Amino acid sequence: MPISNWVKVSPKWKHLALACSALVLFSCTAAQAAPPVRIAVVTGNGSGVEQDIVDRISSQLSNMQDVALSTVNPDWYVVCNINESIDQMSGSIRYNGSVLVKTNSGQVIHTAAVQKYNQDFSVSGAPQLNKRLVDNAARDVINAASTRVIGPIQQAVMIEMETRDRIIQSQSLGDEDKYQEAISLLRPITPDTPHFKDVRALIDQFEMEQDALERMQAAQAKAQKGSLGEAINIASGVNAKSKRYKASRTKISGWRDMLTKKKAK
Repeated sequence: MPISNWVKVSPKWKHLALACSALVLFSCTAAQAAPPVRIAVVTGNGSGVEQDIVDRISSQLSNMQDVALSTVNPDWYVVCNINESIDQMSGSIRYNGSVLVKTNSGQVIHTAAVQKYNQDFSVSGAPQLNKRLVDNAARDVINAASTRVIGPIQQAVMIEMETRDRIIQSQSLGDEDKYQEAISLLRPITPDTPHFKDVRALIDQFEMEQDALERMQAAQAKAQKGSLGEAINIASGVNAKSKRYKASRTKISGWRDMLTKKKAK
């Protein structure tokens, strides 16, 4: 889902938000909470049996906190597949069921697989398998697959919401130049979240801004003591991607003018 659909990004962080298209970057007040995880539960092959498992999973997810079922711009997809194999001659029925939970970018969050094999030993050349046998096999696969996937989805949603909340808080702290606090909030985020790589990039961004802030403070202190050359050298190390880069160049230009005038006297 595009960030602009549900995130208001502070202008000074806009360049980072655009670079991390999968990451939710927020400029929020404490009263604002992370939006729910939008999940689309869909069939893989469009069969009637698959629709049964879709309906069962959807019913359970609809009662789950922090989940919104939607096929419009979902964050995650739950793809249900059931393959049926019936051999009338041997009187056997086999169902292979699988449920794949993945992000809209294709990153797999969880997979669950179930296989059910039934044999109708009463068949002796009969044209059709026992209907109850077939129905039971399908029902067993539907029940087992839906049961196996709900717990992991609940756990993944909890991790996702915690990650979003931490990003919200860290972004707010970053806007206030409280980079160490922001970084401390992000470091506990583990690879279990689909946002892990982007969170690490955000940590790098905060560390770079912390360095730029410290450089500008140190440079200003040197300039106030008359050590203009040292101030210029320190400020020159501000990263070009920092929001303080333009201000650092303005300061450097002013200090150089002052240094030139000082030498001319």
